[in-house]
Amino acid sequence: MARELGPRGKLCRRLGIPLSHISAKDPDKDPVLRRPYPPGQHGATARATVSDFAQRLREKQKLKLYYGLLEKQCRRAFLEARRSPGNTGKVLMQLLESRLDALVLRAGLATSIRQARQFVRHGYFQLDGRKVDIPSQRLKPGNEVRFHASHLKLTAVQEALGRMKARKVPAYVQVLGEGEGLRFMRLPEREEIPVEVNEPFIVEYYAQRS
Repeated sequence: MARELGPRGKLCRRLGIPLSHISAKDPDKDPVLRRPYPPGQHGATARATVSDFAQRLREKQKLKLYYGLLEKQCRRAFLEARRSPGNTGKVLMQLLESRLDALVLRAGLATSIRQARQFVRHGYFQLDGRKVDIPSQRLKPGNEVRFHASHLKLTAVQEALGRMKARKVPAYVQVLGEGEGLRFMRLPEREEIPVEVNEPFIVEYYAQRS
């Protein structure tokens, strides 16, 4: 399966999103906070004009970065949101936030969306008592996800739990025990989702290309 393996620090600088906002990166070493301008020889002095198209493209790229999505996955989520009742932008965010890898990150069981996906892919979790290894698995309110007992003891898992201990957990996610797993309580409201994007721009971007 295709994966996005490029340097996130460089992409974060281009989009203006601090890497520490999407991972457990130390803010003192965050490339965006240390150099708050686009990468490249003229990044610090360039005065590029931003068109309407570029603004909408930028918001779409930011959404993909937050959730670690490929273009095909992002477009598929938009099409599903458009078919669903309710505000398309809000539904889109709820669909993406209900993904297993996103909820693992929100619960502080991994330090980044990439690590959350890796833990899921390697079969570290059980969903309602059954093994699950699909990061895009959509959870429903009431679902419980727990580490397999043997995987909970792994060094990588314990280090991740230690680094994420101080992170704020959204109200729609309940952490089980001392990090043994999570329970998805309900669909989140838009203001609860810690993703800084302008979703109407994203909806407009895809609607113009449908």
